[in-house]
Amino acid sequence: MFDREVRNQLDRQLTETAAPVIADQIADPEERDVDQLNLPEAYFEVLEMSGKVSQRSKNLKSDLPLAITNVGSIQGNTSFVTVTTAEIGELRVAIIPFEAGGRIWALAVASPTRRARGALTTFIIFALLLFGLSLALMALVSVFYARKLDIVVGQLRQFVSDASHELKTPLSVLRGETELLLSRSRSTDEYKQALQIMEGELKTMSRIVEGLFTLSMADAGQLKLAAEPVCVDDVLEESIALATPLAVSRDIRIERSLQHGVILLGNAAFLRQLFLIFLDNSIKYSHARRLLRVSLSTDAEVRVCFEDQGIGIAKEHRHRIFERFFRVANTNDVETQSGGLGLAIAQAIVRAHGGSIECESELGVGSVFTVRLPLPLR
Repeated sequence: MFDREVRNQLDRQLTETAAPVIADQIADPEERDVDQLNLPEAYFEVLEMSGKVSQRSKNLKSDLPLAITNVGSIQGNTSFVTVTTAEIGELRVAIIPFEAGGRIWALAVASPTRRARGALTTFIIFALLLFGLSLALMALVSVFYARKLDIVVGQLRQFVSDASHELKTPLSVLRGETELLLSRSRSTDEYKQALQIMEGELKTMSRIVEGLFTLSMADAGQLKLAAEPVCVDDVLEESIALATPLAVSRDIRIERSLQHGVILLGNAAFLRQLFLIFLDNSIKYSHARRLLRVSLSTDAEVRVCFEDQGIGIAKEHRHRIFERFFRVANTNDVETQSGGLGLAIAQAIVRAHGGSIECESELGVGSVFTVRLPLPLR
């Protein structure tokens, strides 16, 4: 296509170059102006009816090899041919018939094709280089996405494996209790005890499934918030009230320091879930007869801090605590009640609100989790 376009452009140039010469010949057929022409890279011949050369530009030492025997056969049509001469090389020739002085003539205008060939060669080299670079770039992009896909598939495989592992325990307990109940008749107290165990395991499974659903929505970018003005201190007070029975059972005192009238745009239900996750974790991982401090303050943003006097988190584990199903080995079994998804869900909720979470912890001393949430624009 490029070659054809270059040739068409050259043909148009030849036609345009011929126009004033033909006009001059028609105006005065007796003048031999063509014999005097000596333009760079432009060659002219005037052909008689028989094809014999009548005039030839100065820069042509010999006739062009056109092999035309009857100019009348091309009357009314411009034809283009490519010829080669020993003196100049390859030429593109436009042969244009015209009438002057009651006779039929033809003007042959020729120009070397080396520039057009050079342009085509340059284009081919450029195209090959571009093609090679495109292949190299495509290979790099393919490798990048292949590795990324491999990582994502590996994470998905690990996620499915972990989820299956987490659900296996409550399912095994449920199956065991069911088989035990069906093996023989039981007393009312035995049935009641078994049903209480089964209820606890079903709650565990429900929390895991609900947590997985929340996280899957977050992964798909579908954790949409029906944002509305929320009084953060009210939601935090409600969450503390819900967590108080668990704190009392473990003899842990909750100390508040809450700024009042703090308003942000968010979802009250998600924020309540967020605060309960940190309250539950702080209580569960704290020793008995300890203190849990909860504070709420604002300046350029909202800051909610949960400071416990618990077992703390080792430095080498701190960067992984927001991973799904991650638990520090040999701590205790309290996190199994939430399936190891609590902090992952908390992070998804905070990100959906445009905020962030910070963690400071010292092993054996305790942890401080700080939730930072943006204030609405004024």
